[in-house]
Amino acid sequence: MIAALLLATLVPDPSAWWKTYGDPVLVELVERATETNLDVRKALARIRESRALAGVARSALVPSLNWNSSAQQLRGGYQQGIIRIPQGPESGRAFVAPFETGLVSSGLDARWELSLWSAAGKQLNAARADLAAAQEAAADVRLMVAAEVARNYFEARGLERQLEVLEKNRARQADVLALTRERARAGLSPELDVERQVAELAALESEIPALRAALRARMDALAVLLADRQFAQKPLPPSPPSWTIPELGDGVPSDLLLRRPDVRAAHARILAAMARRKAARAEIFPRVLLTGLAGRQATRFPDLTLGSGNFFAIGPQLVLPIFSGGRIRAGIEAADARLEQARLEYEQELLVAFQEAEDAIAAYRAQQERIRKLEQARTSARSSLDLSLDLYRAGLADYLNVLDAQRNVLELERALAEAQSNSLVQSVLLFKALAGGWPAPSTSSAGAFN
Repeated sequence: MIAALLLATLVPDPSAWWKTYGDPVLVELVERATETNLDVRKALARIRESRALAGVARSALVPSLNWNSSAQQLRGGYQQGIIRIPQGPESGRAFVAPFETGLVSSGLDARWELSLWSAAGKQLNAARADLAAAQEAAADVRLMVAAEVARNYFEARGLERQLEVLEKNRARQADVLALTRERARAGLSPELDVERQVAELAALESEIPALRAALRARMDALAVLLADRQFAQKPLPPSPPSWTIPELGDGVPSDLLLRRPDVRAAHARILAAMARRKAARAEIFPRVLLTGLAGRQATRFPDLTLGSGNFFAIGPQLVLPIFSGGRIRAGIEAADARLEQARLEYEQELLVAFQEAEDAIAAYRAQQERIRKLEQARTSARSSLDLSLDLYRAGLADYLNVLDAQRNVLELERALAEAQSNSLVQSVLLFKALAGGWPAPSTSSAGAFN
């Protein structure tokens, strides 16, 4: 089962899901954020780090060649492996007698570990899997940043709609206030009606600053996501009259969940853990190395020429671990435990993916149903307000009926604007849960969201 799920993670990512809404402002913001966001840039830096570490692991599979040079002054002679052959007046002295001389040397040394049972190849596979995990983690960061931009954008649009509702209702209530004052001056209504309408209008206006503060908070959040402190200083461009949302299908397709970047990153971490376990087991087997050394040694720099001072050495080397105090066995057990952790993390990622998708679908459907009910209630509430105003003008109804109808219309219009914004936010969360996918119905269709 796990193997089938791992293979399914190779499904490519869908296209940019934020273009589905048909909002050029949103498209521009998301594409800008996926390039300038600081979390995205950090994720890209981690990719560069993982790629460099893969290069370090790859270097262990090729021969290493070093150039060594040294110069020193020593005393002792024979004890250091250097002899002096006495000549002339000193010919009677022993060649092993201590003396002081300079020693300069220069040469090349080479080393190459044959990858018969070597852990180097397994470490390279692990580094490549780490690189794949870093790339998937970067894709996950991009997905989260895009979703956060869309969420804050739609919340900001919802707050703008709520402010529009309050402004329209303020103008409407100002007209009602003028009507009640005219009727009060004509003796057709008590002054109490005027004071009630003044209080109602003031209560409505008191909600506007809080909504503006909430809108500024969303703009500040977008500024952080865009890494642009000046973004919140200017208002958003005009929004389109409606947003397009695909028709919601039934159930959560598993293939959509398996292409989530966090799930694929967990899969890559399993591969890395498997490679490191193989590398730990490879420590049991002997290591075969080819080593070589060649150079020149002399007592003075001018004598560093081809001649009897040359030296070289070449040959294989076999390293077989006999006793390590349990280090190798403990390393294998630790690698096994890390592999088990990676598998459990993968299963946890799948469970969380299903939960997020199911929650997002349920919340989106609930918001859609709420919108339908609120639209019906708003239509009835507006008709009720118009009727109560007509009756009030004709003197056939009490002002309290008008006041209740006004409050009902305001509450329903604000609730509808909030529900529409929440529905868009839930659609964003569903896109995020499915890595940009959407549970499409059998017959493809789409809906417009005003």
